[in-house]
Amino acid sequence: MKVTTNLVYTFNRLLRHVYPLSILDTSKSINFLLDENCSLARYGDGELNIMMGGSIHFQEYDAQLSERLTNILVNNDNCSLEIGVPLAINTVEGYRKEAKDFWNMNMDTGRMHWVRFCGKKRTFLNASLTRCYIDYEEKSKSKIWFKKLTNLWQGKRILIVEGKHSRLGVDNTLFSNTNSIGRIICPSNNAWSVYNAIKLCVLKNAKDYDLVLVSLGPTATVLADDISREGVRIVDIGHLNLEYNKFIEDGGMDNLHGKIIDDSIYRSQIVATI
Repeated sequence: MKVTTNLVYTFNRLLRHVYPLSILDTSKSINFLLDENCSLARYGDGELNIMMGGSIHFQEYDAQLSERLTNILVNNDNCSLEIGVPLAINTVEGYRKEAKDFWNMNMDTGRMHWVRFCGKKRTFLNASLTRCYIDYEEKSKSKIWFKKLTNLWQGKRILIVEGKHSRLGVDNTLFSNTNSIGRIICPSNNAWSVYNAIKLCVLKNAKDYDLVLVSLGPTATVLADDISREGVRIVDIGHLNLEYNKFIEDGGMDNLHGKIIDDSIYRSQIVATI
């Protein structure tokens, strides 16, 4: 068993050098989102786990979800949708030790699966563009990245699709530069079980907004594909709020845009609860 395991590790490590994927780094990925009117679906270790038949702590395995995730990544036939995969497939340069250890361990068994699903003829964005602070050893670029990301919704009417405990942008200034905000509140666990209701609710409300932002685990990846096919721009922002909060906590930035969203404002922004 140990010999087999070592062979798997060695094979996956070699793949990084002989079969690298085309993945834009964080700066180029963010610039691409700013320059192109595209939607974004993101794949991380959780999505891969479900594709491989496993569960993650907030989403049980579901065969239909696994199939959708696989088809979107393999086929990638949606011209309005860009797909993000972890830059760590190619490199962990610049990451702090804990992040390097996590991704190196993950890729020692998983890189061959990423290569198999992604192929080599496409260019991907970095799925970790929304994890632009905590994982990095040198954090000098994080302020620039956060400022650029907030330009995505500068002056826009945004619709946030999130879990009931997420409260994106509450008690910080992440979305204070928007024109207005609406929220669809979804289950924090196993959101896929009510996916059709979520999709229909987004489509019903999206006409009143300029941009949809979603943070809903693997369900967000499928939602980005379906909603973007309807001509609506939707961006999966994943853990950006957690990263931003940590950045503020560490003194990295004063309030960027002024007024902080408090609990009463948050509640007034909810347009639907699933």
